[in-house]
Amino acid sequence: MNFNVKMDDKKIKVDIEKTNLKDILIYCKPKERLVLMKKFGLDGSKEIPLQRIGKEYSLTRERIRQIETQALMRFRRLIVGNEVYMEVLSEAKKILDVHGGFLCEDVLISKMVNKNIFKFSKQELKLILVSDFDVTYLKRNKFLNKAFYLEPLYEDLLTKMVLEISAYFDKRTKSQDLYEFIGYMKDNFAKDYKDVHYLKNDLFYVNFFESIREVNVFDGKIGLPEFADVNPKTIKLKILYTMRRINKPIHFQELPSKIMEWFPAKNIKVNTVHNELVKNNDMFVNLGLGIYGLREWGYQGGQVVDILVRIFERNDRPMNVKELCKEMLKEKMVSPNTVMLNLQKYKDLFRRVEKGVYEIIKK
Repeated sequence: MNFNVKMDDKKIKVDIEKTNLKDILIYCKPKERLVLMKKFGLDGSKEIPLQRIGKEYSLTRERIRQIETQALMRFRRLIVGNEVYMEVLSEAKKILDVHGGFLCEDVLISKMVNKNIFKFSKQELKLILVSDFDVTYLKRNKFLNKAFYLEPLYEDLLTKMVLEISAYFDKRTKSQDLYEFIGYMKDNFAKDYKDVHYLKNDLFYVNFFESIREVNVFDGKIGLPEFADVNPKTIKLKILYTMRRINKPIHFQELPSKIMEWFPAKNIKVNTVHNELVKNNDMFVNLGLGIYGLREWGYQGGQVVDILVRIFERNDRPMNVKELCKEMLKEKMVSPNTVMLNLQKYKDLFRRVEKGVYEIIKK
């Protein structure tokens, strides 16, 4: 089609069920089509920011933004009223409503794709949603990541809430239980903004917190990124979190795969994990045979002889080898032979009372 031909798009209606969405852009002006294709990655490539598009064609970011706005208006006029288009919007509004009126961009679009009721790609669905007036698109800014939301929510209110959250945790200096904090936010906002019914909905807060750039939600807690318990960056903290979730001793070779179940972004090597376990023996206890537990679980660690001393002192009586081995296994995985060797080796600490029975030598 010749792009120089002037067309009245108000008189054109396109059936998007039978037409490839990209082909609809042929009715836009060349610059408009170019901007939408690049901005939304409709050709299968990554989305390109407006500033980069402007730089590529020697235009300012503001001029590219104006072209984008015009293109979206024209695109909407071309497909408004179309049954498939209305179904997409209806489904998006339904999903947003049941999730508290707010969802991060990737979450909403993934939910729509997973429904498997539309033929559109993620990029095409985003173009349809951004072009609409009923579903509001929140562009990434210094406070929030990209998201979609429904009225009566509005951007100034969302920004005000972000500032309140930041001030709250700056003063508190530690994380808080997620639902306790949701209760605090309800007390501070739901009463003052009664017409914004989503502020009474827990799901709104859960999804809204996920979009805030300087807030982390992790393991049922919320706080600032510098709070280690909601943002475990180091291998040590990831090991600690994973072992707490497993809640039982584990072999160090099994830990990397378990850690990656919770933190899948980066591969973790066995040697790296083992080094951290050995280096941080104030936190992690070697129970023998490569198995580690947490000191906070009551494990004290140490050499076999040290553990034997503790067992005798704790029980305050002579004990047979079978009893000693049973108690030993609660703290360290060693064989009965190792227990016997230590009892016989340290004659200044342990004395045989009778066959198979020993006691500690009290000084």
